[in-house]
Amino acid sequence: MLATVQIASGGKAALPFDPAEPVSLATAGAIGLYYFDYGTDARMNADDHGDFYVVQIPLSGTARITCGAEEFDSTMTVASILSPGRPATMEWHEGHSQLIVRLARRTLEEHLQEILGSPLEQPLRFEPQMELGSPAVCRWREAVELLEHEVANHAAITGDSAAMEEFDRIVLTQFLSAQPNNYSDRLRSLAQSLT
Repeated sequence: MLATVQIASGGKAALPFDPAEPVSLATAGAIGLYYFDYGTDARMNADDHGDFYVVQIPLSGTARITCGAEEFDSTMTVASILSPGRPATMEWHEGHSQLIVRLARRTLEEHLQEILGSPLEQPLRFEPQMELGSPAVCRWREAVELLEHEVANHAAITGDSAAMEEFDRIVLTQFLSAQPNNYSDRLRSLAQSLT
């Protein structure tokens, strides 16, 4: 069932989700989708957001994101990515709503190892800014939107574990390819060697 969560913080920090008790729009294997609508300005320091990569895609309004030395505005054209173990500060402005895509760290890193054919030398880290207009990111978004549609319409595929596992693999592969990360060069070299 689709659900929208509205958070009016009243001056308190608002969490995009509680890893122990997430309010989910949809969960499919390693992927969780969540809608949030901030009813007022809110600020959060995220020192530990669980064992997940979190993609915050604005649907309206803006947010100010600080991740390490990087500070940027997250808008309808720029999403933000939080990586496990990398502290971040988020300031959501009134009227800011977003789709959050939560990707399980273990599954994503295991998938990357499978693609590379070797263990990871260091934890997977993504650039915190995601350009939503990039062709590769647009293709990834289309796959995420298809998942939203399938879940919202209770499609038969969502009850088929093998089909959902394959769907996970497609979404994770596209994400690794679309968003710059510390393994992007190796992924590009591998892709070139296969063509």
